[in-house]
Amino acid sequence: MSPANKMKRITILKAALKLFAEQGFHAAPMAQLAEQANVGVGSIYRYYKDKEELIETLYEEVDEALQVAIIEGVDPTQSTRKQFLHLIINLTHFLKDHPHEFKFLEQYYHSPYGIDKKREKLLLDNTAGRQSPFIKIFFNKSSKDIKRLPVPVLHALAFGPILFLIRDAMAGLVELDETVIIQVADGCWDAIRNRAGS
Repeated sequence: MSPANKMKRITILKAALKLFAEQGFHAAPMAQLAEQANVGVGSIYRYYKDKEELIETLYEEVDEALQVAIIEGVDPTQSTRKQFLHLIINLTHFLKDHPHEFKFLEQYYHSPYGIDKKREKLLLDNTAGRQSPFIKIFFNKSSKDIKRLPVPVLHALAFGPILFLIRDAMAGLVELDETVIIQVADGCWDAIRNRAGS
């Protein structure tokens, strides 16, 4: 792909991210996307056969950026608690600093596009041979630090507060400073930790 084509592809994805985050998948026609990206509708179809392929490609791009951000600076030799807190703090910062990505992912995972991907991540999580660092912590058989609950329940306990917090911060109901982020991360740990084992 030529540099000009790569740039056009990136421009389309950025416009799609903004449009989908603000209007939703169904309320964002390809003609409007083309207008936002400043390209012809035909140009979009040169890169993506339909809206579904565009959404899936955008998901892969956003998820890749999220996964890289989550593991930044995490030390696998540290305790389960310290690793978990670092991951949660990184996750919170990414979602706070990338509101369009947050809105896109929320919408994606609650749509027909993403329900299978969500199931795969929660139950199998072997996408492209890559396993979520959270799944590694939840399934660490040698660790007695985590409650033995189904993974979807652990996800709800660990991430539910973060998602609500990000929504409230976007609505201007709470200010997300570092102190609050660390306290909420601690609360998430308390929700999943096995008090009998740690």
